[in-house]
Amino acid sequence: MKITPNVVVQNKTINYKLTLKNTSNIESIEVLSRADYYHKDTLKYKIKNNTILFAYKMPHLGEFVVKVNFTYKESKIVSLYCLDENMIQLRPLKGDLHMHSTYSDGRTSPFALVLASLEAGMDFLSITDHDNYEGSQNAIEKVKKNNIDILLLAGEEVSVGGKKDMSVSQGNGHILSINANKSIENQRKDSKKYEKELEEIVKLLKKEKIDKSIDSSHYAKNIWVINKIKEAKGISILAHPNWVYRDGKYHLHQAFYKEMLRSSHLDGVEVFGEEKIKEHNNMTHLTALQTKNKHKYLAPFANSDAHDSDHEIGDRFTIIFVKEKSTKGVMTAMKEGLSCAIFKRENYEHQFIGKDALAQYVYFLIKEYYPKHSSLKSRLAKLYIDQLINAESFENKISMVKKKLEDHTNSFYGIEN
Repeated sequence: MKITPNVVVQNKTINYKLTLKNTSNIESIEVLSRADYYHKDTLKYKIKNNTILFAYKMPHLGEFVVKVNFTYKESKIVSLYCLDENMIQLRPLKGDLHMHSTYSDGRTSPFALVLASLEAGMDFLSITDHDNYEGSQNAIEKVKKNNIDILLLAGEEVSVGGKKDMSVSQGNGHILSINANKSIENQRKDSKKYEKELEEIVKLLKKEKIDKSIDSSHYAKNIWVINKIKEAKGISILAHPNWVYRDGKYHLHQAFYKEMLRSSHLDGVEVFGEEKIKEHNNMTHLTALQTKNKHKYLAPFANSDAHDSDHEIGDRFTIIFVKEKSTKGVMTAMKEGLSCAIFKRENYEHQFIGKDALAQYVYFLIKEYYPKHSSLKSRLAKLYIDQLINAESFENKISMVKKKLEDHTNSFYGIEN
């Protein structure tokens, strides 16, 4: 049984088409709200060419169920979702903003990571090699050259204390630089300028009255990285803040973490990432979301932290809601906190971290929208790979799959072609 549209706006009469193989012996059709326990209406409908037609105005936000009751067999149900006038204008994009290639400690090329991510259903992506900006630039160049249908953002995972901190736990942690127009690590090469800028930050921190237990000269390195990302027009996302490192300590000094949340210098926090001790990493949201009412809301992100093309890509990802499918659209959505972090658990269960309304909506999309979306994205990736291997143009087949992706989205949101 299928219904269109699947997502509608609140308090507006919508015309629905409900198709099922056998429309005989229908006793009644009801609509029920999952959010409002008491809401249930019996619908007036007509049947035309095995298609049930009805009109209805959704009075509540959230998920609804249309229930078809039969005289001699069990009822069938299909789900709908009702949004407000602002959210109905936005579209979901699925992405991963943390992975490593051979430009740092990864085991495959940047372009191979791109194709593997597309096969896993991603719409946007960033290659974030350790203290290296060139891996992401290589990927962007290859995507443009081969006309791959994925939004690729420049990226770099910055070791706050410098390259020596990449493999040694010194309490500094890592920060993802997303879509910055230059490398952050390269700006430390002028050591005199770097040290002078740190001194200026320390002076400002003393005026801000940060936690007395924090060594300001040590903490200043975090603020320097974030400032440089902002200057380069990028977004700063704190990577795996609760990672327990080899010495048994948190890789990031937790007082630094809390101070960065309090001062709102960051744009987001990675709440799910590749960790050997996942239960520690998953505590992240408990702190991140406590800032919602006291300070700036920090957008949650889930990333694979992949080091190979078959390394857990698709197990953790972020869904954002954009006004337009473009780099600008992605950046705006992240800055506005329109993100939901998802961890795909065993037995196809998922864990969601985000604002309540977004998380509930994403849960619906994972069930109803993404199965077909992911299947088509996987097909698209395979066509690109075949095209590259065979040195033969598959443009017609690629165009057909891209059209199916567009039609799927338009049908889901009730947009006429």
